[in-house]
Amino acid sequence: MEVTKGIHLIPGVRGANAYLVIGREGLIVVDTGLPGSAGKITDYIRSVGSDPSQVKYIVLTHPDIDHSGNVAKLKEITNAKVMIHEADAPRLSGEKETKKVKGAFGLLLKVTDSLMKFTPIKPDVLLKDLDKIDELTVIHTPGHTEGSICLYIAGKVLFVGDALRTNNNKKPELPPKSVTLDMNMAKSSLAKISELEYPVLLPGHGPPLDQDASAIVKEFVAKSFE
Repeated sequence: MEVTKGIHLIPGVRGANAYLVIGREGLIVVDTGLPGSAGKITDYIRSVGSDPSQVKYIVLTHPDIDHSGNVAKLKEITNAKVMIHEADAPRLSGEKETKKVKGAFGLLLKVTDSLMKFTPIKPDVLLKDLDKIDELTVIHTPGHTEGSICLYIAGKVLFVGDALRTNNNKKPELPPKSVTLDMNMAKSSLAKISELEYPVLLPGHGPPLDQDASAIVKEFVAKSFE
């Protein structure tokens, strides 16, 4: 589904949302969902008249399994460069343990991890704040993880990963405390992105906001942080 010109929400991907960007330099996949959805991503690429070999970059907003679950398989298929913030790279490569999740959700994730095989992978490119990927600018937004990022095209769109999510009524919500490393830092990051201008917001979880997104986020932040 094309959300805005050249940017698609890939349907049928389990876990987190996965997006396809038709970039100037080639195709970009942003996040990959839970393991088992690589075929959904490649099928969608073909459905829009492209080929998986045209994917130049796979960018992860952070390494949680619901966002990175298909990255190794997609790398194998496309030979694209895998990109993640330098602070989160050790969790993607397996050099560092996966993020500890608290409460009942943590128990659920342990069961999920035991049922789904995640293949660690060493990223090709370590990202930093304000790096450029084609038209996208990296915005470091720590809190949910140490190296969480958003991706910004000025005046057009903001990919927020898990810095923010939306509910079924397209209302913004904070990420749950149980899956967030540092909630105070997450709120600071949200305040940071609320200063940007973008009509479209693409969350890792929930439907996109496709009109007046930055105004909606500004209002949400003002009310939430009073």
